[in-house]
Amino acid sequence: MLLRFFLLFSFTLLLPASTAGTEDQMELHLVLAFDVSASVNDAEFDLQRTGTAEALRDSSVVGAIEQAPGGVAIAIVQWSSITQQAVGLDWVHLSDADGVANYADVVHVMPRRLPGGGTMIHAGLDFAASMFETAPGTARRRVIDLAANGQTDDTDKLRESRNRLLRDGVVINGLAIEEDDRGLTSYFYAKIIGGAGAFAVTADDFPVFAQAMKIKLHREIAGSTLSNAPDRTRPAAQASMPPSLSSPASSIRRSKSGTVTWRLPSRCITPSFLSAEI
Repeated sequence: MLLRFFLLFSFTLLLPASTAGTEDQMELHLVLAFDVSASVNDAEFDLQRTGTAEALRDSSVVGAIEQAPGGVAIAIVQWSSITQQAVGLDWVHLSDADGVANYADVVHVMPRRLPGGGTMIHAGLDFAASMFETAPGTARRRVIDLAANGQTDDTDKLRESRNRLLRDGVVINGLAIEEDDRGLTSYFYAKIIGGAGAFAVTADDFPVFAQAMKIKLHREIAGSTLSNAPDRTRPAAQASMPPSLSSPASSIRRSKSGTVTWRLPSRCITPSFLSAEI
């Protein structure tokens, strides 16, 4: 407990220095939105925060941050019901390996701010979007990265919030945790994600959250450029649909309307543009 307090206190003292001097435009303002609804127990919340910390420490993510023009700024929020939203960690500007390593240590011990509640995804999106008002400096892109293990309790409100954010130029990406709902990624594509280059990543369960988050953070920070791994093409008509669970353990697909990146026990689908109102 003393170590956790020391890490959080020390990093808080460093925040003014970290966010100072960020008036120049940076590459990305990124809000990570953690699901802390009643369906997420404390052990599963721990896998979200430690998985995110592990992903931040990954060399590909660190490299993407170091190469991002002007660096990136990241904030974390926790969401559940309409009136249950909280800042997990406020904005921090990251541009080098040391800063990322320090931040990962703080994310690793970030406390759960809310005990549970409903699954009001629209409220989580709205609260995440409000964070952009206090973001340091300016950024070329604004992205909300929402993780959830279930569908919303209010479809109409979600549609209104999503469409409003897309009109404002915010990109919504998703991390679908399919522990109980194997169709959740399809739901993310139909109802949640949107904007230029929007995509969703699937974690088959909470234990593989870190692997899915590594894919997601690297793609969000570095952009939509694919690796030089061998391609395997599917018809463009299939681009909007997730690969089946029986798809090969590792595949990359490029088509006119979208791309599918590698699947570990997780998978990532990236349409080139998802912005139509629903």
